[in-house]
Order: sequence, then structure tokens, then C-alpha cells
Amino acid sequence: MAKRLSVIVISITPFDDKGRIDEAALRQHYRRLRDAGVSVYAASSGSSESYALTAEENEHVLKIAVEELKGKVPIKAMGFEPRLPSEMVAFLRSAERAKVDGAQICSIEIGHGTHPTVQEMENYYSTAIESTSLPVYLSSHRAAGYFLPVDLIERLVKRYPNVAGVAYGGPDIPMLAEIIRRVGDRVEVHCAGPSNALAVLGLGGNGFMGGEGNFMPSLVASVIKAWETKDLEGLRESYGKLMGLAAIHNRYGAGSMRAMKPLLNAFGLPGGSMRPPRLPISPAELDEVVKAVLALKIPGTPPLAKK
Repeated sequence: MAKRLSVIVISITPFDDKGRIDEAALRQHYRRLRDAGVSVYAASSGSSESYALTAEENEHVLKIAVEELKGKVPIKAMGFEPRLPSEMVAFLRSAERAKVDGAQICSIEIGHGTHPTVQEMENYYSTAIESTSLPVYLSSHRAAGYFLPVDLIERLVKRYPNVAGVAYGGPDIPMLAEIIRRVGDRVEVHCAGPSNALAVLGLGGNGFMGGEGNFMPSLVASVIKAWETKDLEGLRESYGKLMGLAAIHNRYGAGSMRAMKPLLNAFGLPGGSMRPPRLPISPAELDEVVKAVLALKIPGTPPLAKK
């Protein structure tokens, strides 16, 4: 059986000018992602600003995502880095109530610059995995300040049949290759961000994820399509434009959405505002971002909104 390849867009959460969840804009945004055929992570720590939402708001976001996406494209809950195992357990239970297709278990962040020991990591992941019947996805991301040892990833995959995937968010290609070699025949392996997308695909993994697709979901989907159809010229074109968009995205905070939301608004797309403490980029910075994006000449780029 051929391996299922996919790109996962980590969706924004639009807020109105009073800081409330803009449900109409959120639904419109999810439909854009659905129509592009991409998989979706909702209620994430970065792109979705999940850390700024109450538990009730996070669950509401997931319910809207399920209503708009389930049965059409895969919809999973991402959540944010907890301080306590009980916080991740509570998030997984809310994800179950929302009836998403799966959920990521974010790395625990115990504060004060302290990182957990391997045994503490194993205890945390075991507690979280055993609390849910959902398919779960292990996260090993540099944003947490540490990575899960490959031996631990392999033990968890062997021990728990509901572990469905691993997301690796680091620059170490040999480590990525080792994860795919050890568990890639049993679970999905994606890289966080598009930088290592071609490495993942070339090594036999399943694809990549990131926030860039919030602006142009058709572009990130075209990378996977070109790979599947062996369209090398199309792959060069699509991936080159994606990396251009990623460079712009990274220049202004990447997963913080400080530039992404204003960019969406500038092109008449549902972006909305941000919640404190985050602040959007300045109007002058937005002008630079818009000019840089237009210079990429991405197919399907919408016209600028009228001012």
C-alpha cells in the first residue's frame, strides 16, 4: 500500500476588534482550507493562539472545526504546551468531546528554563496517551527547548497502538531520518515547518505542517501533489515559492501570526486581530510584507482588499 502523504495547515483563530472569537471569519477560513484539500490542526499554541483562549473557547474552536471539516479533510486538535500532565489530559478530553480525528500531545513545559528528564517525559506521555482513545501524535519541537529521544519515541509507538504519528520540529536531518527508519512503517512522520519537507518525503515520511498555508493553502497542497505525480519542475516551482513565503513569514515571528493575520486582512481574507500580549506588525512592515508576497507571483493570489 502506498504511503499517505499530506500537508497539515496549523490554522489561525480570527478575533474581532473586541478580542472575541470571530466565528463567521473562522468558518470562512476553515472552508478555504477544506476547499484546498489540506489537513488541519486547530486550537494550536502558535498559529491558533490557543494559549490565549479559555478551555471553553478552545473546545468551541474545535467544535466549529469539526462542523466545517470533518469527513471532508482530516481535522486534529493541537493544543499548547502544558505545565502539568493534568492540563494535557483535560485538553485531550475536550478534543474527544469535540469529536476531532486525532490530537497532538505537546511537549510539557515545566517552566523556569527547566527541562524534564527522559523518565519524566515518559511518565508525562504515558499519562496523556492512556487518558484518551483518540489517535494521538507525539510532538518533538525545538520551541520546547528540548527534543524527545528517538528511543523514547520508539518505546511509546510500540507500547501504545493509538499513537498515530510523530511531528519533528528540528533542524537535525539525521535525527529525522532515524525517526522515520525506526517508526515510519507504523506511524505518520511529519516535519514542523516546510524547511525539511523534501527531506521528509525523500526519506519516506508523510509530509510537513506549518502556518504558511493559512495564506495560500493551494500552494502548500501543490507541493505534495507535485511530489506524488513526480512533476519535478512543478515541485521546484511550488517549493521555491513556498520557501519564499516561509522566509517572509519567519522574518516577522513565524508561528506568532504577527504578520500572517495582517497579511490575510490586506488581501481581503479572514485574518482578524490578535489577543494580547501579541501585537501585529506595523503598517510600514505590512507594506513590506505585501510587496514581498506579490513579488513571489504565487498562482491564485487574491487581489488586495480595497482600502
